[in-house]
Amino acid sequence: MAWLEIDAYAKVNLGLAVLSRRTDGYHEIDTVFQAVSLCDTLRLEGPRDRISLQVSGRDVEHGESNLAYRAARVLSDETGCAALSIELTKRIPVAAGLGGGSADAAAVLTGGNELLGLELSRAELEALGLALGSDVPFFIRGGTARGRGRGEQLEELPPLRDVWFVLSTPGVAVRAADAYRAVRIGLTESEESTKLSSSAIRNADADALASALANDLEAGVASAYPEVAAAKRALVDAGAAGVVMSGSGPTVVGLAQSEEAARAIASRLQGRGSEIHIAEPIDTGCRITRRGV
Repeated sequence: MAWLEIDAYAKVNLGLAVLSRRTDGYHEIDTVFQAVSLCDTLRLEGPRDRISLQVSGRDVEHGESNLAYRAARVLSDETGCAALSIELTKRIPVAAGLGGGSADAAAVLTGGNELLGLELSRAELEALGLALGSDVPFFIRGGTARGRGRGEQLEELPPLRDVWFVLSTPGVAVRAADAYRAVRIGLTESEESTKLSSSAIRNADADALASALANDLEAGVASAYPEVAAAKRALVDAGAAGVVMSGSGPTVVGLAQSEEAARAIASRLQGRGSEIHIAEPIDTGCRITRRGV
């Protein structure tokens, strides 16, 4: 039986503008995605007669509603390929604004394509991924990108350098639907901030990036969950160069200009009620690390 292991990297949003509500029920957004080194690991085996999924590391859905399982189903249904066996080791916090479920789906599509010899192009994989979630195409591509439309219209940006991240995840779960329902569209200038974030990345200007961080979803989420506002204040007090909520939260991201600075910030945050990780930018999408038969 052939197998491979693949790392599924989390993302942070370094800017998120919510522009309008679309007729299809989604929102028109303008965001800057950045893949980071915090990752889940999936072991895929195949071909199999039926899809199976085992999860360890965090308490998440093991059944057919799990995005990794759904990705295997989409891959099989759309290509007629055999099924996959999936062992998922979860490290990315769940329902945290870091895209862990979408990253897992992208890893199943990417790894399954390789393992089963399907020879699907990246564009074909991204089209399959979009049926699973608006940000799955980004996770297939990875790196640094500006996302428009639902987030699937991707413009690649230069790799981010000389920046590390401190991720502070309060112990609350935020539903993305609730975060978008609370947003007050058109009352901020975060679309301009997204442009500034993109420009700062192109110019390799970490200070400008720290100053440009903004997220239209943050005010509504922080109002409903005081833990988010507290995590943001704690990061600022600990010395983060810039702070912003990632996606629909509750994770708050602090910027640091070196690994040493990130570790110092993280040490000051221990014991304050949030789960803390440090991470560096990743230039690629999900990555195959081992394989065999």
